[in-house]
Amino acid sequence: MLLRGEERKAAMANPSQFPPPLHSRCLMRRTFANRAFAIFYSFAIFALLYRHVIHLLHSPNIMLSLFILLADLLLSFLWLASQAFRMYPTYRRHFVEHLEHYVKESDYPRLDVFICTADPYKEPPMGVVNTAISVMAYDYPKEKLSVYVSDDGGSKLTLFAFMEAARFAAHWLPFCRKNKVVERSPEAYFRSNPSSWFPEIDQIKVMYESMKIKVESVVEKGTIPLDHITNGQEKQAFRRWTDHEFTQENHPAVVEVVLESGKDMDITGHTMPNFVYVSRGKSPASPHHFKAGALNVLCKV
Repeated sequence: MLLRGEERKAAMANPSQFPPPLHSRCLMRRTFANRAFAIFYSFAIFALLYRHVIHLLHSPNIMLSLFILLADLLLSFLWLASQAFRMYPTYRRHFVEHLEHYVKESDYPRLDVFICTADPYKEPPMGVVNTAISVMAYDYPKEKLSVYVSDDGGSKLTLFAFMEAARFAAHWLPFCRKNKVVERSPEAYFRSNPSSWFPEIDQIKVMYESMKIKVESVVEKGTIPLDHITNGQEKQAFRRWTDHEFTQENHPAVVEVVLESGKDMDITGHTMPNFVYVSRGKSPASPHHFKAGALNVLCKV
């Protein structure tokens, strides 16, 4: 919804009749300079084309002059076609806090987010972990948010990394909610806010660095030490890699619910979003269609 002019004034005078806008649009400061340059450049082009026409009428080599004229006409057209967005450059301000005037939080649709990875050595798990954690920390009803990770390489190292991420998320999500953190990727947040004033920041950072060291150590060694497996559910999950002949190109399907909304809670007692690890089954006898096949499986989960 965009209000301008008299509508904006009426909305300010009678907010009950006109709800506040979700965004506003403003011209950028460089608009005048863009238009002035376009006018000056247009005169230069017209002068050049005029010279070509006069030269064509008096040239002994008409074909050469004609081709030069056509070439400059084509270049002029390409320049003109690129000016449309420079004549009216705008930027928008979004007011997410006004969304409550249009829809209740209970009416938000369910949101499923797919994250793809394939190889813990070509795509280090900590990068994908940061993506998953930032998505779980969305400012969105957690009971309506589901995060699905597709591991097309079927690596137990990747699953271990996401189990560690789920434990860290139980602390990170309340921290983001309490302090209204906008940069919700832990790696990016700690890199851009080295001296944050939040009292619990040091504890959260130590937890993140500990998780990062543990995950990177496991990936480097290529195996998961027994003391890193904390409960029977995790032990049962990793048995799939020992009970079967497991390779990247030949393995059974793995679906592991790492977090279940309504059942798993963060440290403040709020529900966590659904967090599901999926690795589709592969066999050398049938084509797997690469990432397209992995996404097709995710749509069926």
